[in-house]
Amino acid sequence: MSRNSTTIISIENVHKSYGTLKALDGITLDIYRGECFGLLGPNGAGKTTLLSCIEGLIRFQDGHITVNGYDVTRHTRKVKSLLGVQLQEEMLFIDLTATEAIQFYGALYNTFPSRAEALELLERFDLADKQNARVSTLSGGQQKRLKLALAIVHRPEIVLLDEPTTGLDPQARHQIWDIVRRLRSEGKTIILTTHYIEEAEILCDRVGIIDHGKILALGTPRELIERMGNLSTVRASLYLPAEKLQQLEAAECVQAVSSDDGLISVQTADPQRVLALLEKIGQEIGRRPQNVSIRQPNLEDVFLSLTGRSIGPVD
Repeated sequence: MSRNSTTIISIENVHKSYGTLKALDGITLDIYRGECFGLLGPNGAGKTTLLSCIEGLIRFQDGHITVNGYDVTRHTRKVKSLLGVQLQEEMLFIDLTATEAIQFYGALYNTFPSRAEALELLERFDLADKQNARVSTLSGGQQKRLKLALAIVHRPEIVLLDEPTTGLDPQARHQIWDIVRRLRSEGKTIILTTHYIEEAEILCDRVGIIDHGKILALGTPRELIERMGNLSTVRASLYLPAEKLQQLEAAECVQAVSSDDGLISVQTADPQRVLALLEKIGQEIGRRPQNVSIRQPNLEDVFLSLTGRSIGPVD
């Protein structure tokens, strides 16, 4: 849980459209001071657009956003001084050394860190041994950590992280998680976008599940999961034709079904009946379910229950 309920970012009925596409469709949300808040949703859900509106990079058509009481459309410079931003597609100046990158980005915020101060910041992100290395020579994980260092070079109160671990191997991802935990322990307010279920459950005090520009559910990971009640998820590898998938969906013991490239996920309060039904349907089409598993609900299941489809990676 967050340490207090003092609102630091207020988002009221925000709409943003690109032609006929509604990227944000009436988002209303409060972010509390000192919490790690997660926006969990698939690609194209509106996560990055919402962050860009908070940052003042994108003008929204309707609604209102304030950061620490400052209107983002009228006090842009002040708002930007409060925010540290690590963008998903942020470009680095690859010919600079890591130390030079820190000093350059600091100058953009009128902080002008000395070489010793730059090195201190690099040490915090386990990059001290790369202080003289050009950015182009850093690994993907090291570049992600450098981007995080650049995001806080001006000591912001709020840190916005857009898919900070996308494309990283598990070891590098866990290193980023440790950094996020450390920033939160220092009192930073963090907004994290992700489509990784485990990431949201482990790091976030509260989670907003977003899809098609709408917040579908909001609460702590535990609160959202408890809404599933006694539902379990049965998974199996089984390619079903459309009529058999409809047969499965219509079964009394089935709450929700998703099918993705032969992977069937069924939410149910009676997993044994679902297993028997999958075996029966499999026999009818001459196939047997493979890689069968039963597990208790997580945020992936909350999303499936709300939308009828999978959110994406579950690792």
